[in-house]
Amino acid sequence: MRTGSISTIALLMGLMTIAPLSIDMFLPSLPMMIDEFNVSASTMQLTVTTFLLAFSASQLVFGPLSDRFGRRPIMVWGLILFLLGGFISLFAQSGTMLIIGRIIQGFGGGAAPVIARAIVLDVFEGKRAAKIFAYITIATPLAPAIAPIIGGVLQSLFDWHAVFITLIAIGIILLGLYLLLLPETNKNIDRLALNPNVLIKNYIRLGTHRIFVINVLLMGLMFSAQLVFISGSSFVLIDELGLSPLHFGFSFAFVAIGIMGGAYLSSRMMDKYTAINIIGVGILTATIGSCCMFFFALSGITHVFAVVLPMFFISAGFGVSRPPVMASAMLPFREIAGMASAGLGFLQMLIASFYNIVFSSFFSIDQITLSIGILLGVSVAFIVFAFQFLMHRKLYEL
Repeated sequence: MRTGSISTIALLMGLMTIAPLSIDMFLPSLPMMIDEFNVSASTMQLTVTTFLLAFSASQLVFGPLSDRFGRRPIMVWGLILFLLGGFISLFAQSGTMLIIGRIIQGFGGGAAPVIARAIVLDVFEGKRAAKIFAYITIATPLAPAIAPIIGGVLQSLFDWHAVFITLIAIGIILLGLYLLLLPETNKNIDRLALNPNVLIKNYIRLGTHRIFVINVLLMGLMFSAQLVFISGSSFVLIDELGLSPLHFGFSFAFVAIGIMGGAYLSSRMMDKYTAINIIGVGILTATIGSCCMFFFALSGITHVFAVVLPMFFISAGFGVSRPPVMASAMLPFREIAGMASAGLGFLQMLIASFYNIVFSSFFSIDQITLSIGILLGVSVAFIVFAFQFLMHRKLYEL
């Protein structure tokens, strides 16, 4: 099977959905699991946060390992760990055992996106790589759009065990398809990749490369604005604006469609426009959307569409910008694609998490503060991009 075939690209898209599926499909079951395990809500929330922490940290492990031993064996072992964590969670008899299972599941799941991005860099070059990144970006918002619905149906028809059975089935399918469809793509195995001196040297190289740092910052800021919406939208749309949980789910899906549409548009623009122009269109669209959201909130327009419609355009702008940003960050590091992918994935989550922790510490969420949090993230991204556009435009040519 050709590595660039539609089925292989679909597999890479599937691998990118592991984290959102494992988190969002699980959420509708949390209230019932609190009663069954006889634990507090904060303890049960640890099953989400520990998964995310393990998922983020493991990317720094799997990236260099895949540079040293190849993508295929590391992906396989990562998915096996994901399955092991799923089985531990499925048969857990206590909150502690469930958390342990989720940590192992998250740690193993971290292999999927970091190696999927590295595979794109192994196989494709320039604008073609950016186009493939656009395709796999489409899958990322699809999972959180449908996962809560699937999780809710499974919880209603069965119980929380059905969620983990489904996640295990997804893991088995992805593992089987990976073994069937994808040969080893890393043709430049670096036997010194895990040498401490080489690791330090490569991380310094990433950290001092202007384009990598700027693009990681852009990815982190875009994700920060999205995370403000993800973490605060239910309080605004349900508690403040009176939306039902069902209609909230549809609103969330509408926003996710914006990212998917933007990513598709980005893939169509690759053949006609330069990377920096595509990034500029996306960030400008997001900036206009965030300004509109803030204006609506400040004007006292308390309607669902005053939040959801601007967020649709913000998300569409991010969908347009993200693929060329990702490609621009990683293409200079083809020989250490695993490490570059790990650094990109980990740092964008670190930036977004830090931003949201600081923001939530100073503001209680309502329509105005939600719009401020999103506007600040988007505005700083716009300033960073404008500086790059004026000072280092040629460095963005793919």
